[in-house]
Amino acid sequence: MSFSERQHSRLSRSEAVLLVTALLVLLGVAGAGANNALGTIGRACSEVFFTPHGVFSAVLRAKQQILGGLTFPDPLQSIDNIPILEQPFPRSLTIAARIQKIYEDKHGDKPVLSKFRFAKAGDVFLELRLRSASEVGFFFCCYTLVGLFALWSGVLVLLLAGQHSGGRMYAAWTVSAYLLLVTFYDYHTTTRLMPWFLAAGTGFELSFLWLAYTFPEPPARMRRPLLAALWTVTVVALGLGLWMLLSPQSAAPAILAHSFGVPVSMLVFFVSLVLRLRWTTGPTRVKLRSTLWGLATAPALLGLGLLFALTDGWGTIHWFLPLLVLLIPLSVGVSLVRHNLLRTNAILTSWLLTIPTVLAVMGVTLLGWLALQRFELGQMAMLLVLLVGLPLLLGFAALFHRLTQRVFFPAASQFRPTLEQLSDQLASLQEAADIRRAVEEVVARWLPASDAIRVIDARELSTLRNLPQDGVSRLQAGEHVWTQESPWQRSLIMPMRSLGKLRALLVLPPKKWAALYTSEDLVLLASIANLGAVALHHAETLRELEELRRQQVEATRDEKRFALGLLSAELVHETAVPLGFFRLLLTRGAGGKPLTPRDIEMGTEEVTRLERLLASLQKLQFPRPQIAPLPLLDRVERAMELIRELLEQKHISTQVDVPSLLVIPADSDMLRQILLNLLRNAAQAAPMEGQIQVVATQDGATVTLEVRDNGPGVPDEFKELIWQPFVTTRQGGSGIGLAVTQKLARAMGWEISLVRSNGMTCFCLKIP
Repeated sequence: MSFSERQHSRLSRSEAVLLVTALLVLLGVAGAGANNALGTIGRACSEVFFTPHGVFSAVLRAKQQILGGLTFPDPLQSIDNIPILEQPFPRSLTIAARIQKIYEDKHGDKPVLSKFRFAKAGDVFLELRLRSASEVGFFFCCYTLVGLFALWSGVLVLLLAGQHSGGRMYAAWTVSAYLLLVTFYDYHTTTRLMPWFLAAGTGFELSFLWLAYTFPEPPARMRRPLLAALWTVTVVALGLGLWMLLSPQSAAPAILAHSFGVPVSMLVFFVSLVLRLRWTTGPTRVKLRSTLWGLATAPALLGLGLLFALTDGWGTIHWFLPLLVLLIPLSVGVSLVRHNLLRTNAILTSWLLTIPTVLAVMGVTLLGWLALQRFELGQMAMLLVLLVGLPLLLGFAALFHRLTQRVFFPAASQFRPTLEQLSDQLASLQEAADIRRAVEEVVARWLPASDAIRVIDARELSTLRNLPQDGVSRLQAGEHVWTQESPWQRSLIMPMRSLGKLRALLVLPPKKWAALYTSEDLVLLASIANLGAVALHHAETLRELEELRRQQVEATRDEKRFALGLLSAELVHETAVPLGFFRLLLTRGAGGKPLTPRDIEMGTEEVTRLERLLASLQKLQFPRPQIAPLPLLDRVERAMELIRELLEQKHISTQVDVPSLLVIPADSDMLRQILLNLLRNAAQAAPMEGQIQVVATQDGATVTLEVRDNGPGVPDEFKELIWQPFVTTRQGGSGIGLAVTQKLARAMGWEISLVRSNGMTCFCLKIP
């Protein structure tokens, strides 16, 4: 489980050192127990276990009917009429050492049936023999493996849910259970670890009582009387434990009370779980029910078994002790993973199952070895069996790993088909809404969620509630974020990024029944989010391309519309001057003034020019310039005549300074239009009674033609813009004349510019 995902603080340095030190001490106890256990192989023993004080404790191999009325705590008095607790044995010798001494003195090294006399049961005939490795294998190795598994689960619960009193009490119980299982064999043989066993027994008893109060949460009512009772029992139990530890010879009442206290505490724990199940409702009841089978059944069976052993002599309960104890950490682990019973914020990762897998393989190996021991095979046969068993063991390890992956990490098996299915769906989708819906449906197929799975747009990030303070920056950086809510209600936010940009957000509610998310879940969700982000990016790119294409179509349409508008404006502009000239002639004729030959000539020329203009429009193209030598002064005077009406209206004086013999290469119609546009523009810009000057000079092969007016001029910000169509500084102007003039000048290879000098605006034409 990923400790970085915890919302609670990590262990401090001192706490970590303390935890590691405690684990090393606990493992050291197991190492000492292993050394002591190995030393008992080949030593004399009977078919039952005795406490360090010579009291019958448990059955090793004898059948129950042979034991007769032998029950705990029945003290052993003699073996073959040799007193076991008196002389001739030194007081320092353990019961196991005394049995070894009797066996060596009486029987040598062969099994023999001996008479064991007990205080209550009388004479019981049991076999004295040498202890086999199989007994050590079961009562020490099997017990130790189960204890290690319990200790492993306790350490994890302490790290992941140590902020809960129920988690701390469970960790305390696992330590007691571990020590009890590890020292059980030593307590009944060498007794070197007896203080650890007595402390573990007291802790085992008390931890069950405190678990009854705190697991999974303390009760909502009657806390004070329950706590008072618990502390009273705790003080009494600790006192009895000190009595047994400091004065074991006189502590028979304490031993008896402790022996009955252990099963009673287990039954109290069972009853507390049943009552909690009855009184709770809603999700808590469902989660509690998931643990009841293992967490309550195991203590109930253990408690009943120990009570039977104490009352009816059922001493074989110790053969089932490892299996029953194993149910408790298994049920806690399942309830923690499937229902998050302790409300932890952890993430389940596959490396956490390494220790259980190793312990399971070791357990199966040990049980297989114990089973083979019963067949008493020779060394060669044993070697063959081991050679055959090794592949089976590896197969079991692989099967166990596969089973745990399937049960706890289903996302691992769904990885490839899920991504393939999503890829196939996204390949045919182009709309962002459809892509988001496809991602939601794919995730919902394999992830059992308690609520709807959503994919929201990145612009809706601000609408998410309960984000951590740095949540937005972490999401934008591509890191998943948990909302700051209780473990049963918090949501997982997965960023969907592509090319460093946040495209959308995958919002995942708690898993069904608040099960823990796994590392494989996060990997698969991140892959789905990335795949969806790429699809959203492609959809956005397609949208942008489509928008660009639409804009290009609109631009082309606008360009055509602009060109058509410009053509229309030019046409209007080109016909305005001759129409004005014709209106002037008609006005004169209506007033009785005769038309001069020059008026008729100029009118005829304008009609001819308009016919050529209309002919070029029919061909949808302007004619190429027809360059020919033209007298400039004549063309200027004719242009002046065409705008005569405007000049007379504003009483504008004109001054023409053009050499009479100056000839320039030009197209007749284009030159006429350029002069008309410049003169008309000057007349419109000049004030009433203003001035217009037309000056031409020649410098070598270059002719400079200037058209000047004393109007207000062109503002500086418009000097570069007036050559563009529809740009004008005059109210009511069309903005076409100068654009057409520049186009015509460039068509003939001329240059045109605008300057302001001596209070006059000057349009200057450079004619090569």
